[in-house]
Amino acid sequence: MKLTRREAIAGASSLFATRVFAATDWPSRLIKIVVPFAAGGPTDFVARLLAEPLGTAVGQQVIIENRPGASGNLGAQAVADAEPDGYTLLHTTVATQALNPILMPSSKLRPLKDLVAVGTTAALPNVLVVQPKKIEASSVQQLVELGKTASKSLNYGTFGHGTSPHILSLLLQRKAGFEAVAVAYRGSAPALTDLISGQIDYLFDNVTTSSEQIKAGIVRGLAITSASRSSVLPDLPTMKEAGFDGFDLNFGFSLMAPVRTPVAILTKLRSAFDMVVKTTSYANELRARGAEPLLVAQADLAGFVERETERWVQVAQQISLNPSN
Repeated sequence: MKLTRREAIAGASSLFATRVFAATDWPSRLIKIVVPFAAGGPTDFVARLLAEPLGTAVGQQVIIENRPGASGNLGAQAVADAEPDGYTLLHTTVATQALNPILMPSSKLRPLKDLVAVGTTAALPNVLVVQPKKIEASSVQQLVELGKTASKSLNYGTFGHGTSPHILSLLLQRKAGFEAVAVAYRGSAPALTDLISGQIDYLFDNVTTSSEQIKAGIVRGLAITSASRSSVLPDLPTMKEAGFDGFDLNFGFSLMAPVRTPVAILTKLRSAFDMVVKTTSYANELRARGAEPLLVAQADLAGFVERETERWVQVAQQISLNPSN
């Protein structure tokens, strides 16, 4: 049966009224933050640090759902496809969002078009680590020499194509002139577990997951990928101090929502978000794990995401990143 013009207008008006009501009534139930990597890693840790105080600020419970796979694309696509009602959000890295379209050209996800930033949550460097009982290197240069002279290629862990340990290892190989074999994991925790057991040779892990293992002597830290030394690992040199420029690439995290989320909901969500990330307690919790607050004003948020995306595209071009390497 065909609708009359009056019935069609009435239906559209009813839908509009429902969406307006949903925006003004938000939130009326729990909110889910999708983390597109395994539990225990830095993307997960920061999201969990955010969840409880954000829930308090909005007056509803905020839960975490880990949906690892496809270098973060699986979880990101799920959020992009979700109802844009403010109840399904994504916590991910700006670099992953920038690089996945390069690595997965057949994917329908286009983060800059399909997702909108609620706010930036944290930034943290990576730390180059080895298992000392397997790899005897005590410096980056010694690891490089092993990479050049070992009878078989070294292997290294990643959290998937385009993630921080993948990008940083390709950068090291390009600068130092050796080749290594990538072994992909669903996140930091399983990659570090295999490093400890000797299944992989080295890993550019996030400080948040490796710092305690380094302090305990279970893994050996060689250098930090930041412009200055880490407050939680002050004895480790920066990659520049170790003789390798161009590694001061802090990976920024952000909370995202589906792009069609109503402005009224985004405004409420961003207001609550800003209240949380600007607190001293949140900043102290980040710093205790080697991360730093990353505060970007709402007026500058869209421009920041676009600039960071372009920066990581340039890094990808520098190392000739493609779906097969």
